[in-house]
Amino acid sequence: MNNYPQALTIAGSDSGGGAGIQADLKTFQERRVFGTSVITAITAQNTRGVHDILNVPLATIHSQLEAVADDFQIRAVKTGMLANVEVMEQVVAHLQHAQFGPLVVDPVMIAKGGASLLASSAMDALKTQLIPLATVITPNLPEAQWIVGSPLTTKAEIEEAAKKIQQLGAKNVIIKGGHRLDVSDATDFLRLENGDSEWLSKPRVATNRTHGTGCTYSAVITAELAKGKSVSEAVRLAKDFIHQTISSQIDVGHGHGPVNHWAYREEA
Repeated sequence: MNNYPQALTIAGSDSGGGAGIQADLKTFQERRVFGTSVITAITAQNTRGVHDILNVPLATIHSQLEAVADDFQIRAVKTGMLANVEVMEQVVAHLQHAQFGPLVVDPVMIAKGGASLLASSAMDALKTQLIPLATVITPNLPEAQWIVGSPLTTKAEIEEAAKKIQQLGAKNVIIKGGHRLDVSDATDFLRLENGDSEWLSKPRVATNRTHGTGCTYSAVITAELAKGKSVSEAVRLAKDFIHQTISSQIDVGHGHGPVNHWAYREEA
C-alpha cells in the first residue's frame, strides 16, 4: 500500500489557487505522486495581490506534521511559505528527526504582487537553520541576491552565488533566472553536490501568467525525487514542465494570472 510515491508540502494556502499549497498539490497530482500538506498560513489572495495573511497556530502546525508522519510514507518534502521565525523553527525541529526523505526548500520571500511573505526576523533563521537541511534549494534571482548579500548580474556572479549557498549547507542549488530581463531566454543555473553544474535555458514567454511558477517548479522537483529520480533529472524535468505551463496560457483572473498546471500533460 505504501509503495505508491508520496510527497509533502509545508507551505501557505493561496485562496486564488495559483500558488502555495494549491499549486503544489496540483503539481504532485500531475506528476502522479500522492500529495499531503501542512498549512502554515492562510492568505486572502487572488491574481491582483495578497489582501490578508493569518498564520496558523504553532500547535496546529505541529499536529499536522505529526498526523502526516504517523500515517504516510513520505519520500520527499518541500517547504514554501514559512512566514515567521517561530513557524520556521517549528518546521526545522520536526524535519531534523522526521523520515521524510529529500528536502526541497523554496525560500518564499515576496509574492508576485510585491507583498512580503517572510518576516525580516525569519531571514537569519532561513540561512542558519533551514538552508543547512536542504537537499535542493530553489531561489529566484532576488532571493539568491538576498541570501548571498550582493547583486547578481552576470553568469560568473550567479555561479559564485551558488557556491556560497552551498557553503551555507544546501547540497544542491538551482538559481532561477527568470528575473533577468536583459537576456532573451529564461536561464537557470544548477550546481550539484558533487561540484558539477549546468545552465538550463528555455525561450522567454511574454506573459503575465506566471503566478505560482516558483511553487510549481520546486513541487515538480519534489515529486520527481519522491519517485527516486536524481536531482539533475528532477530539475531538468521541472524546467520543461514550468516552460510548458507558462507557454500554454489560461485566462483566469484579472491580474497576474496563474500558470497552466495541466499543460505539460496535454503536450506529452
